[in-house]
Amino acid sequence: MKRTLKLLVLCISILCLSVSALAAIAIEPFSANTYTMSLAFSGNSATCGLTITGASGTTKIDNVTITLRESNGTLVNQWTNLSATGPVFTFSRSTTTVVQGRAYTLSFSATIHRNGVAEPISGSITRTY
Repeated sequence: MKRTLKLLVLCISILCLSVSALAAIAIEPFSANTYTMSLAFSGNSATCGLTITGASGTTKIDNVTITLRESNGTLVNQWTNLSATGPVFTFSRSTTTVVQGRAYTLSFSATIHRNGVAEPISGSITRTY
């Protein structure tokens, strides 16, 4: 009985030390990267907008490619090798040669650098003029 009690106390001590060690590990709350996109039409032009906001710790956003295509896949315009230092990338450009009654897709891909890690992000929206 005495030996069992000693073994039980030893196991509880080890368990308490393990829990204390785990509690000392810094746990960073998850904070997602976000983006907003806009695609507006007027006359024969489209205004393309994109804002990427990196999560806490973001130092730069690079390798940004933004593409505007017709729904049939025809390339309307493309912007490449865009970047920003810091946690926010903002883009707004107008392009001509859009036609009423057609659908257009604005898409992007980028790399967010946060806490020494490169994280890909991408998205798209489709609107009909």
